[in-house]
Amino acid sequence: MRVLLLGSAAAEGWPALFCTCDACREAWRRGGRNIRRRTSYAVNTDTLVDFGPDGYWQSVRFGIDLSRIRHLLITHSHDDHFVPAELQWRREGFSRVSGTMCLYGNQQVLDRLAAEVPETASDLKLSLELMQPGRRISAANGLTLTALEAQHAGAHETALNYVIEDGRCAVLIANDTGWWPDTTWEQIREFRLDAAVLECTYGPNRPEVREGHLGAMATVAMRDRLAALGTLRSGCRVVANHFTHNGRVLHEELCEFFQPHGIEVGWDGLELRLQPASG
Repeated sequence: MRVLLLGSAAAEGWPALFCTCDACREAWRRGGRNIRRRTSYAVNTDTLVDFGPDGYWQSVRFGIDLSRIRHLLITHSHDDHFVPAELQWRREGFSRVSGTMCLYGNQQVLDRLAAEVPETASDLKLSLELMQPGRRISAANGLTLTALEAQHAGAHETALNYVIEDGRCAVLIANDTGWWPDTTWEQIREFRLDAAVLECTYGPNRPEVREGHLGAMATVAMRDRLAALGTLRSGCRVVANHFTHNGRVLHEELCEFFQPHGIEVGWDGLELRLQPASG
């Protein structure tokens, strides 16, 4: 399985739109891995996790052929992870679309699509799958998709994290969450992970945050609990991702912080090539 990080920033990007703070100015100066698009992922050649305001830019930069995408998993309806209007360009007259794409999301995601895009799912060559915590689907491309309850969006929406399996390997995508509810910790016991991409919005600047997002030490604690549950296979790659410029700690310093903990720092273009491992 191949997992490519297409973005590694929180809602505002980094450098943030319109921002003149020192952290954004320094990101402009250093460039490279300090330039962060909004968080999303490509899995193999036909699956995306989230499709936010940087989706087109990401597809061009990283060579993602959107005509081959058949599965689109959405974590939650917030604007940095889901822009329904971008899907209207699948309609006749704007694009020549050769196949159907399945969109997986919670009820708020499906409601936003219906409210903001006048065309029907059929017009857009979309099929829709309502995902709720605990639902597990065997997709047509051989992947198994399992939704986990995140602790993020509040009373009006249950945000989702996902475990994606291909029959040999498994990856956890777990950004945009605070400390998981007990039901999710119980559910994750079922899996053996070859990679885990974990929430780390506030980094070392607010290390103990666990409400809605995580700080850096909470990310370490999440990894440690996954390990204690026996969920991480030998050699499992653990990556911190989804950073806000308000965390004020740039890529190189994030690496210095996480290196002693054995956690990688996500960056736009980081590729995880997963092979079956023992353990």
